[in-house]
Amino acid sequence: MEDIILQHYDELKTRRIRGSYYIVREYLTKRLKEGKITEEEFNHFLTAQGYATYRDDLWPSIEKQYGLERPEAKPIGVIYDRGIERPISEFERVYYRARGFIFVEKADEAEDLKELSHHGWTIVAGQGFSTRLMRQLFKEDGRPVLALHDCDTAGEWIYRVFDIGSRRTRHLQLWLENVVDLGLHEDDASLLALPSQPEAGKFRKFRTSRIELSALSVLKVRWNVENPVLAYTIAKMKKLGIRITPKPEEAKELLKELVEERIKEAFDEISDKLWELFEIPSKIASSYAEELVYPDSEIVDADIPQINLVYLNFDDPIKRLKESLEKEFEKIKPDVIDEAQKAIENAKLLDEDDYEWIVIGRLGDNRVLTALGV
Repeated sequence: MEDIILQHYDELKTRRIRGSYYIVREYLTKRLKEGKITEEEFNHFLTAQGYATYRDDLWPSIEKQYGLERPEAKPIGVIYDRGIERPISEFERVYYRARGFIFVEKADEAEDLKELSHHGWTIVAGQGFSTRLMRQLFKEDGRPVLALHDCDTAGEWIYRVFDIGSRRTRHLQLWLENVVDLGLHEDDASLLALPSQPEAGKFRKFRTSRIELSALSVLKVRWNVENPVLAYTIAKMKKLGIRITPKPEEAKELLKELVEERIKEAFDEISDKLWELFEIPSKIASSYAEELVYPDSEIVDADIPQINLVYLNFDDPIKRLKESLEKEFEKIKPDVIDEAQKAIENAKLLDEDDYEWIVIGRLGDNRVLTALGV
């Protein structure tokens, strides 16, 4: 197995630890068919102990011996808003500007979907945040809530918690009419020929096997799908008739943001020069230190008293500098407005359907779309 990791390390390092496990499994499946490993060896790899050995023993050994960094799991409880990763504690802060939400069971998969956050979807990996509070927020305005989960008992329960609530909160009537089940199901897994794992022991009375979203990683090996979870999610959204991109009235704000970014880019040179001002105190401090007289002896450390500069007051010069800069910006404002308006007028504005399929073509995968019947 070590040779598989060494041979395919560039491929494995693009996934987290669980996804890399499925990629190695795919290569082991080929070796099993070729008679290079026994069925007993293969079946052991599929067990919980086999995964633990892969994660906790094999990878540390490879790190130590070859200096190759082990794929890591994302920290639990994150959100992605406009491409930026934020802690789950900031959920309420970004809630009101989202056009919809994709609730993901695991933070690893949330990162895979962050590209969708550029199109108005807030991606939530909710471990560490109250699902009850989320349901209360979601119930307020009816924006779509998409639940992406594993094909197992726990995953289905997560969807149901959003859909109908838990027993403890049923009396609060927090069930939602705007929840869409985006999760992986047996028919999806069958169409994509995804490998399964034994169901967790406590859930065996409900089902015998489970298919994780991480199993989608095998599509990277089979079809060279760059981001299998994103490709699956886009295909499933299209299959369910859910738009990926904003509608025209929602895109106006997006256009404003894009123009603002272009203006900021135009100011990059000014920003670089202003940054030089921040470096002045540090440079001055260094020059002052060079002019001092120091004892000629050897020491290990020293305790230097605080230097209090009672006459250090730069409020007035800083105020004058700020006013001067604002005046200069006022001078160039007409030209900037004129150029920015020209940029808007010359912008290539795409039809909503054209743009939808451009994004699908960029982020999705035709083979996954076809396999799911889109």
